[in-house]
Amino acid sequence: MSEIKCEHGHTVRMGTVEWLDTMTLDQLRFARNTAADKIKAAEEQPKRIVWRVCRGAICVGNYREEDHEKAADHFLRIFKETFMEEAAEYVAKPYGTETFRRQLPSIEVERCTQFEYENEWFPTKTE
Repeated sequence: MSEIKCEHGHTVRMGTVEWLDTMTLDQLRFARNTAADKIKAAEEQPKRIVWRVCRGAICVGNYREEDHEKAADHFLRIFKETFMEEAAEYVAKPYGTETFRRQLPSIEVERCTQFEYENEWFPTKTE
């Protein structure tokens, strides 16, 4: 939900659709064109890497491009414990090997634009 400030400093919180509903046709066209330009510029930016430490389908940690060693340390910390749990379950009651593999921790790689990296993955905190 967006927070919109007027020139007098008052704020109102509303969703994007609600906000667009308040615009005139000219304002909507301007917003569309401006958004298209911003999207094009963002998509042309160099790609960045996010290291994602996952356990099964759950991501348990995201690391910046330069923090690959921290991602590896996190992965190693959780791998042995998880492997031992899964191995014991598999020995007791075997199930599909693909399911077994998917339960183990992994490091996934997410490639994103610089814009996404700074605004979605690792936003700068402002308070």
